[in-house]
Amino acid sequence: MRFTKAVSIAITLFMLLTLSACTQTPQSTRDTSALLTRYSDMPLSGEDVEIGSHDDEYGFHIVNRIAFTHPRDYSSKHVAHSYQTLKTDIQKMIYDKVVDACYCFSDEMVAGDTTYRMRPITLSGTDHTGSEVEAAIIAAFDDHPEIFWMDYLFDLRYDTAADITELVLHAEYTADQVVKMMRELDAAFAVFYEEMPKELSEYEREVYVYKYIIDHCVYDENVIDNIEYENSHPSLFNLYGVMVDHQAVCEGYAYTFDYLCSELGIDTVCVGGTAVIEEDGADVTDTLHLWNAVELDGEWYQVDVTWDDLDDEDIKDVFVYLNVTDQVMAQDHTTDKTYNEITDAEYDRLECYINNFLPAPCTATEYCYYLREGILLSAPDVDVLRDGFVQAGQKRASALMINTGADTTVQALCDALFDGDQPYYQAIDKANTALANAPLDTNADAVYYSYDDRGLIVFEMPYR
Repeated sequence: MRFTKAVSIAITLFMLLTLSACTQTPQSTRDTSALLTRYSDMPLSGEDVEIGSHDDEYGFHIVNRIAFTHPRDYSSKHVAHSYQTLKTDIQKMIYDKVVDACYCFSDEMVAGDTTYRMRPITLSGTDHTGSEVEAAIIAAFDDHPEIFWMDYLFDLRYDTAADITELVLHAEYTADQVVKMMRELDAAFAVFYEEMPKELSEYEREVYVYKYIIDHCVYDENVIDNIEYENSHPSLFNLYGVMVDHQAVCEGYAYTFDYLCSELGIDTVCVGGTAVIEEDGADVTDTLHLWNAVELDGEWYQVDVTWDDLDDEDIKDVFVYLNVTDQVMAQDHTTDKTYNEITDAEYDRLECYINNFLPAPCTATEYCYYLREGILLSAPDVDVLRDGFVQAGQKRASALMINTGADTTVQALCDALFDGDQPYYQAIDKANTALANAPLDTNADAVYYSYDDRGLIVFEMPYR
């Protein structure tokens, strides 16, 4: 977990055994006859491998690096954005070694911790700083959310006599546990793809991922201010928590959205920072948070799956954080700096997310969900409102989203809809007549939610 930075650094005099990179042994070829196939844009060993593990000559347990189940209809788009932001060739070399080492497990637990030491990485020289190494490690994890089993802690030991540095990563699980979890994840991915409609546009695929995560996962509030619970439930922070356990926190939501969108050909990244939450009616700032940015038709948008998972049974599929601009997201989210922006002195003081890659400014609105799926209503036009309720009723939507535009305010429009002849109820009556079986309760009290900062009103559909 990234909530605090911790690196154990020791200057020691010892001889390190130089270990070669982890090797992968192919177990079988892909099944091209199945609806769901295994493949990788960058084959790891010439052909696909099965989920499993084997031991190397040193006794380390090597988990096979595999390509999870993937639909035949779409090509994946995993762009190594964080790798590309690394400033030096040394960092890029560390990144490559980290990815390899993530598949090389030992049985040794980290002293005083619940994690396991991975196979050591040997680096030439003793001038590697914690921030330099951490940037490479976090870049590797950001670019590879499928490596779900890693902890963010690591050890650095310097051998001044041999002029080398030993880097040891920590895993949350044993090799056997990871193999079992991989199989369960693979089965969950198969279900996800099999349930997905065919021939979806890029935007429709993104929305499918978004809704799937929200419909199948619950935010685990037990983790709030409970470090013991957090440490004993690492799956809350990764793909496994969302896809298998169906419980997660923001990191699990963000990494899963990143992975699934990328598998479906949509360029997606994670964004770290802080968010403003409300407790007992007061704003509480500096709450660490992770969300996403996504590229659609060449434009970047901000996305926060976690904050749209309201667990509200009455209002579903109303997403106010799906494909918004920087300006909208900045109302309650603050993006942290990148490793390339902070100084060593700042690094030593920070206990927060640090980003490697940040996308281009998000200013487009074409794919903003509530603008695209809602209606535009700047004045109480009964016919326009009726058509909106009819469209929502035909889809059996739980709510109708109304965008007020720039010519009025949320409060002014709400007042106008219930003044005088009460245009809201006129529209409901007309919509009910137009819909099959008159499904609306025309006498029900109006229930709505207003978002002044977005110019948005969400009316709950008054079904009988």
